[in-house]
Amino acid sequence: MHKPHALRRFTPATTEAQTDLAFDVPLATAPALVAPQLQDADPVGLQLGRDHARFHVALPSGHLHPASPLFQGFHAALQAGASARQREVAAGTRAWLALRLQAWAAGLPYEDQLLTPHYLRQLRRSHCPVTRAALHDEIGHPQQRVWARLRQDLGFAAGHLVQLSLTAERALQGRDAASLQAVADRLQRDGGTEAGLDAAAWGRLAALVRLVTPEAQPLEAMPVLPCNRLRLLNPAQALQAWVARQLPLPGWAARGTALHDALPGIPARQAARALWAALAPFALTLNQLQGQELHWALEDLWLDTRVQRRWMHLVALVPTQAIEALMLRLPAPAGCHLEHHAEAGATEGWTELH
Repeated sequence: MHKPHALRRFTPATTEAQTDLAFDVPLATAPALVAPQLQDADPVGLQLGRDHARFHVALPSGHLHPASPLFQGFHAALQAGASARQREVAAGTRAWLALRLQAWAAGLPYEDQLLTPHYLRQLRRSHCPVTRAALHDEIGHPQQRVWARLRQDLGFAAGHLVQLSLTAERALQGRDAASLQAVADRLQRDGGTEAGLDAAAWGRLAALVRLVTPEAQPLEAMPVLPCNRLRLLNPAQALQAWVARQLPLPGWAARGTALHDALPGIPARQAARALWAALAPFALTLNQLQGQELHWALEDLWLDTRVQRRWMHLVALVPTQAIEALMLRLPAPAGCHLEHHAEAGATEGWTELH
């Protein structure tokens, strides 16, 4: 099995307000409830309650009763003086507590070494990568921002966690890449929508899952760019992301030459030159775009038949191991960082569900 890659797109710390949960009871009222007898039967729930108190975040109303492990831990922390004074909640802390609560309530593993408030802040985005609509913090809104595990066969862990809209996350539940793509293909053929998504949106959702799913065969180009901090398990997809990120930058043609020169063998170099020629008309128009429009244009250009055909020709000529070596030599695009992981490290913390 090849050694996976991880493509990380480092972005400035967001200035957007962090996801906030609506609690029915303020923090100051919690100590007035009856003190429970602390139990050790649920250490995860107890610690989650302690952390709510430690970081000055009120418990959800459903856990404001003595039988709840969260309430028991919360009250024990207050009794121990862990929440002596009120202070502003640090950015990302509410999202971190809410995600841990989501995992605990569903009985799913949570990898707590890397899934920190700082990490979650880096995953926050303004638009859903599936629906392409702006995300909201309103509870129950179709475009409510929610955390989603792209690999539904795994617990919560860094590398396959993204922010999606509520609509997209519900469509993802219980499905793998193949079943998602089957829905996309059916809607592409028959028209219409399913679960609030059209064929293109189902295709983008399937592509996101494929980014974190190992595949043995040469891959067609994906109609999405990797979300921040995704771990790409297929080197060809890392190369596609590298190519896409070059196109809107000054000097994109010269970097196409750099890719050509780094490839092994004349056939692969000829295929790279042909791919760059197919991409050139798109690259010439990208400087007129910015923000989300640029991001979407970089995704949509891979749907072009000519581009797709030439991409497939290139990756069929270059073995997986050669693409891995190539990615280590090519310079990272501006705003991106490519990090190579050993096989075990690439899936660190990915606990399979049984």
